[in-house]
Amino acid sequence: MATEQSHKAEKFFPRAGLAQDGWSTKEEATATCYCGAVQLVLPITKPGFVFSFVCHCSDCRKITASMFTTGIVVLDTHLKHIRGEENLKQFSQSDTIERDGSAMTNFFCSTCGSLMYRRSSAYAG
Repeated sequence: MATEQSHKAEKFFPRAGLAQDGWSTKEEATATCYCGAVQLVLPITKPGFVFSFVCHCSDCRKITASMFTTGIVVLDTHLKHIRGEENLKQFSQSDTIERDGSAMTNFFCSTCGSLMYRRSSAYAG
């Protein structure tokens, strides 16, 4: 019983994922899925970095299961797959908030389900 009580008193912070090999520099940063199977390198400066955003549209709320999402837009030419590109699964739909017929494709880790990135057919590059 005493052991159980002392265990409850200890502070516990769960790990924020299984992979611990992420990094960042002045020009780039990594994004890793929860299980660590997929890792990307994203630009955080121009020309590859386009802009950052906060969005609370219905599409973003549904895809993230939250009240809003934050993200960055980067050029496809500057997105690098370090590992796990073959582990990505895609889900596309053309009935998006834009209602213009363009498709939004979501790329998920097939192991843990983490949404890694989205790509719109309406934007080239």
